[in-house]
Amino acid sequence: MRELRHLAAHAAQYRIRGRSYKRNSLLKPLDIILEELERCPDPDNQNEKDFARDSSKGLIYDHVKRVAKGVHEEAIYQYVDIFFQEVLQQAHQDSIKKVLQRERSLRSAYLVYVREALTTIFVKRGKAKDTTEAFQELSQNEDNEDDETEEEA
Repeated sequence: MRELRHLAAHAAQYRIRGRSYKRNSLLKPLDIILEELERCPDPDNQNEKDFARDSSKGLIYDHVKRVAKGVHEEAIYQYVDIFFQEVLQQAHQDSIKKVLQRERSLRSAYLVYVREALTTIFVKRGKAKDTTEAFQELSQNEDNEDDETEEEA
């Protein structure tokens, strides 16, 4: 799904994740959005969707600012907007129910896409000579808080 791939690439480029390269850390921003969608009392109500979007922006901003340096608020807001405009509206016909039914698959695919995007960044920045080496580097540096992508900010 190209919409989810775009979201993951944006997250990788702007370091919108938790503190490390571990699975849960990479998934944290997406998990925040999905949790907010689960809390929608009326998933067909546009005001509820707008509230979930705004609360997601605030929660992700608070989390990322707490664990990472140099991440810009605008990049976080764009990340949430990409999810709501592309993943929710375009790919899932603006249906929260459809997104939540596919939550497990979305999380799995997102993780693949964000890791692919990170390996591309590693190769581009000379941290690895090819994608195989970049995947190995990513695995070895799961706990590294100071990654090459911080230079992007």
